[in-house]
Amino acid sequence: MYPDEEIIDQQPAISADEYLAAQKRTIRKRSWWAIGIGAAIVLFHIIGFVFLSTFQDRLRGEIDEPIRWTLIFRSIFFILGALALGAGGWGLYYAKNLKLEDLIPSPEAVTYLQIGQLIRPVYTFILIGGIIVVTFFQYSSGLERSIEVAGFVKPAFWSSHEYWRLLTGAVLHFGLLHIYFNSQALYGFGSMIEQLANRAHLPTVFMLAVIGGGLLSLWFMPEGTMVGASGGIMGLIGYMAIFGYRRKRQLPPDFLKMMLINIAFIGAIGVIGYQLIDNFAHLGGLLAGALYGFVQVPTDPHADPRRVRIESKILGIVSLILFAAICLYTIFLLTR
Repeated sequence: MYPDEEIIDQQPAISADEYLAAQKRTIRKRSWWAIGIGAAIVLFHIIGFVFLSTFQDRLRGEIDEPIRWTLIFRSIFFILGALALGAGGWGLYYAKNLKLEDLIPSPEAVTYLQIGQLIRPVYTFILIGGIIVVTFFQYSSGLERSIEVAGFVKPAFWSSHEYWRLLTGAVLHFGLLHIYFNSQALYGFGSMIEQLANRAHLPTVFMLAVIGGGLLSLWFMPEGTMVGASGGIMGLIGYMAIFGYRRKRQLPPDFLKMMLINIAFIGAIGVIGYQLIDNFAHLGGLLAGALYGFVQVPTDPHADPRRVRIESKILGIVSLILFAAICLYTIFLLTR
C-alpha cells in the first residue's frame, strides 16, 4: 500500500447527504462573504456620494439642488459592489435548491473533463499576452492619448474613414482594473473553449465577436468612444452557452445553467452601469459567438466536439495572426 492510499483509508467516509450538506455550507459561507463585502462597498458609495454632492452644492450655493443619483453609476467600484451583492444573493438561492444530481457528473463527462485538463490553453495565453503588451504601450504614451489615437472613436470611424478603429479599440483598456477583469474573464472562458472544444475556435470566436459587437454598438450608438475586449469575451460566453446546450453528455450537470447565469449577471451589471458599459457591444458579441456555436458545434451526440476540420484550424490560425497584427498596428499608432 502506498502512503497516499493509507491517508485515504484513514479518512472517514461520508454519505451522499453529508457531501451535499457540506457543499451547501461552503456555498452559503462564500455567498454571505460576497453579500457583506458588496453591501459595504455599495453603502460606502451611497453615503460618500450624498455627502460629497451636498457639500459641493453648498459650496456653489445650490442648497435645494436635487441629488443626481445617476452619477453614482459611473463608479466601477459601485458596480462591482452591486455585482457582489447579486452574486451572494444568487449563491444563497442556489445553495437552497442544490441537489445531489447537480454535483455528480456522468462517467462520460468525467472522462471528457479529465482529457480536457491535459490541454494547455496556449491560444488563451497569446490573446492575454497581446493585450497586456498593448497596455504597457498605452501607459507609456498616456491612457487618454492612446484612446484618442487608437480607440474605437465612432465619429472618426465615419468622418475620417478610420475603419481599423473597430479592431484596435478591442485591445485597448481604460485602466488596470479594466484590463484585470477582462483578462480574468478571457482566461476563464478562453481556456474553457480550448479544453472542452478546440483551441482553433477561440481566436475565431473572439474576432467575430469583436466585429459583431463593434458594429452593433456603432449602429445604435454612433457617437462616443469604445475600448476593451469585453465584446469578444461575450462572444466566448455565447459560444460556450450553445456548446453546453448541445453537448450535455460531456459536461457537468449545471454547466449550461452556469453559462446562462453568467449572461444574466453581465446583463444586470450592464443595466446598473449603463453609463460606463457599452451594452450593445456586449449584446453584439454575445450574438456573434452564439451564431458561430450554432453553425459549428455538432448536434450528433456521438461526434467528438474536439475534432475539427482543417478549414476550422486554418481559420483559427488566420484569426490569431489577425489579432497579433492588430496588436502590432495599435502599438505602431501609439509610438509614432
